[in-house]
Amino acid sequence: MMSFRRLIPLFFLTLLPWLPSQAQATGEWVNAGVSFNLPKRFSARVTTSGRFLNTGIGLVKYLVQFEGGYKINKHLDVALIYRSAWRLEDDGRYHYRDKFMAEVSSDASAGRFSFTNRLRYQRRTKTYRRDDWDAIPLQHMRDKISVEYDIPKCKLTPVVYGEMFFPLYPFRTRTVDEVRLGADFKYKISKKHSVKAGIMMQNGVAGIPVNAVWFRMGYTYKIKL
Repeated sequence: MMSFRRLIPLFFLTLLPWLPSQAQATGEWVNAGVSFNLPKRFSARVTTSGRFLNTGIGLVKYLVQFEGGYKINKHLDVALIYRSAWRLEDDGRYHYRDKFMAEVSSDASAGRFSFTNRLRYQRRTKTYRRDDWDAIPLQHMRDKISVEYDIPKCKLTPVVYGEMFFPLYPFRTRTVDEVRLGADFKYKISKKHSVKAGIMMQNGVAGIPVNAVWFRMGYTYKIKL
């Protein structure tokens, strides 16, 4: 555990050179989801999301995501995720695209700090095609590290995280396609209701625009079956 904690500052320092010195735009990510705690270590989640740019464009993407998870043990989880999305393209219309994801997450703790490492494979296909390259599914391996701090006798939990996107498609020209670095505050209203808000900096070629600062807001309702 000690060696893992020592690697975390190095991981975040590695991300810093990738961050934009000046964002091309700012925007908002708004999420709402329902989480289901199922019997025998299974879980499920349904999420809707809208992403907005403050450049006069407005809504650039809206999506629905379905997730099924399984807790292997106290510190190891796996999940399968399917996302249906509609994105604003160059012709000024929203076009359908989908994404399949498979992930494994491990966590550890030290005192009031909690550490999570999530490895996620994703494969994206889309229907709007400007050229032959758009017909090729875009595949990435994503590595995300998060650090949480449990404030004594407080429902507010601060989180910092960093994530790197490694391309797997055949025409890749970069080792890393995208880097994200952010900070969130999670607030547990009750056992069933929670909210989250934060800021994320993005630098990469996989999103619109390439360099952006996003303000993130989310709500989750939990159901135990």
